[in-house]
Amino acid sequence: MKQNIRILISIFTSLLIVCQLANAQSDYKPIIYNAYINGNMTKWGSVIAAIEKQNPQTTDAKLELISYYYGYTAFLIGTKKYETAAKYLERGDKHINEVLKSSPKNATAHAFKGSFIGFRIGLSKFKAIALGSESNRHVKMALEIDPQNIQGIVDNANSLYHTPKLFGGNKKEALQLFRKAMLLVEKSGNTHNNWFYLNILTLTAQTYESLEQYSQAKAQYEKILRFEPEYKWVKNELYPALLNKMK
Repeated sequence: MKQNIRILISIFTSLLIVCQLANAQSDYKPIIYNAYINGNMTKWGSVIAAIEKQNPQTTDAKLELISYYYGYTAFLIGTKKYETAAKYLERGDKHINEVLKSSPKNATAHAFKGSFIGFRIGLSKFKAIALGSESNRHVKMALEIDPQNIQGIVDNANSLYHTPKLFGGNKKEALQLFRKAMLLVEKSGNTHNNWFYLNILTLTAQTYESLEQYSQAKAQYEKILRFEPEYKWVKNELYPALLNKMK
């Protein structure tokens, strides 16, 4: 009897710890969101460091951390901080491989794998031929597993957007995929404190602008600012630049 009670207490304690860790990690979502809308990437990096210390164990917790690596690595490459980007890329890739080892049919993990291979191309354009097909293979696999996987749809769109037309790139197709991802997030209702939703909205607007569909781009930027009036990148840079372009 006493042994059974000890076992039950042990199980209860373990479950409590798991729940506490899950809640602690989910508490970072509004911090990441605010870092995103304010362009505070130092705060973003500190969240990654805090979660790493917690050593997340569940698939969902690891995928959340990977999503933060995803956003941060893209920022570092975009600002030409290649050496730091390479370090975060390796750390994020480690977690992706762990998820794929335990859940080989996880669509989101495959999409992230494709993205992180794409980041390697961002670090060295000479690797595009060697790594491009491998990146696309993982994104394609993600969408075969789950055709409605938002991460996979966005990564497919990014690939089409950034690939030269000569090698199969297509910005019009990319636009349709960005819009599909946007509508899927909205249908799910998962827009609150969701930095990735804002990212998708922004990518959609930028693609309209790249296609010289300025009225649609303007409407999209205005949609973004209705949703999040304090989104600094759109409020202070992208939207005013478009308005100047339209004069």
